[in-house]
Amino acid sequence: MSRRIAINFGKVLRGRGIAAVLSVASIALAAHALPVEQFGLIILLHTYIKVVKGFLNFRTFEAIVRFGVPMQESGDEPALKSLLRTSMMIDFSSSLLAALIGISAVPLAAQFLHWDEQLTSWAWFYGFILLSTCVNTSSGILRLYDRFDALGIQFTVQPLVRLVLVCLAWLLEGDMFFFLLAWGFAYCAGNIYMFMRGLFELRQHLATPLYEGFRWREIFERGREFWSFIGVIYWQTNLDLIPKQVSTLLAGNLLGPAAAGQFRLAREISTVLTRPAALLRDVLFPDLTRAWHSKDPKFRKLQFRTSAIAGSAGLLIVIFAWFAGESLLALVGEDYVPAKPLMVLLLFAASFEMASAPFRAAAYAMGKAAMLLRIHAVGVGFYIVIFYLVTGHIGLIGPGLASVATSILTFTLTASLITRMQK
Repeated sequence: MSRRIAINFGKVLRGRGIAAVLSVASIALAAHALPVEQFGLIILLHTYIKVVKGFLNFRTFEAIVRFGVPMQESGDEPALKSLLRTSMMIDFSSSLLAALIGISAVPLAAQFLHWDEQLTSWAWFYGFILLSTCVNTSSGILRLYDRFDALGIQFTVQPLVRLVLVCLAWLLEGDMFFFLLAWGFAYCAGNIYMFMRGLFELRQHLATPLYEGFRWREIFERGREFWSFIGVIYWQTNLDLIPKQVSTLLAGNLLGPAAAGQFRLAREISTVLTRPAALLRDVLFPDLTRAWHSKDPKFRKLQFRTSAIAGSAGLLIVIFAWFAGESLLALVGEDYVPAKPLMVLLLFAASFEMASAPFRAAAYAMGKAAMLLRIHAVGVGFYIVIFYLVTGHIGLIGPGLASVATSILTFTLTASLITRMQK
């Protein structure tokens, strides 16, 4: 099992690694080409869209893994197809609702984020990209059938398209609108690829078409355990959204668009750890689920060993950033060099996320998602309080300090929970 986890993690990490390089390159080029305030406005608009989707993201791929793995291993294809159809209906409904809310709430967002009339008018149309976000079922299908190689490729689609379009906008000396189009088209391209790739994979495994046996009522016939799991994952996703996306909007509100641009660049660099943390959790989840149900004695050992390795790797990157961070940011522009302390703090916080990822996957596998949700609710509340208390007084270092304190708190509580549950 450990070897398979290492192989799958290597596949998605390779894809995420390439994606991270492409993403940082496109963001750095856009930040270099545009005035810092215009770059910040693009970041705020795109982050607004991601926040709207995030609040309506039910992460149904988690349910596909949680409930689909036993169905797949027992060969219960009718039950598996019913699960996938339910997941698709949730995806389509939530994406449509996200688009409606995202477009309708533009005036409120414009007031909160200090948008001018031009950006507000663009935002009305930009909200339609939310219709492309019904991809969770496809993501679950690829995880269910161990196609982490395909996921690794998918991770590179959006940043690759964005980099190509950003380069084109730069060569043509395009204005802010061209760079905004690059963000929007790339976002849609990544989603469309994921949706189609999942359906293609499904056709390779099902003996009969997915729609065969479809009934409209089956979404209401799912058991209480399914809906309870979906509800817990939904709220967990919303809690994760606050430090990862909403924090950019809060920085824009408190400090202005220019600071939001600096914050986003520092956070993008910190994703060199936060994205692998999420990937490690996703890769571990299917195998830990199998190990828990089969009562594999390696279940406990795998978590702690993986946590130690992941956390140590994260700290090495923090040390590198401490010495080389200023030079890296100077390549983008002198306006971004002051973001170095924030970048280092965000990377330090992310190293604790890396170490916590195996414990979080274990909690899901053990059916303790609700207890994990309470821990993260405490952490997010703690984050918001510190964010508002210090950011207005000390600037961009404030969100970094809030992230570090929150990551340490949630890591400690999560590790304690898992240790107690396995005694």
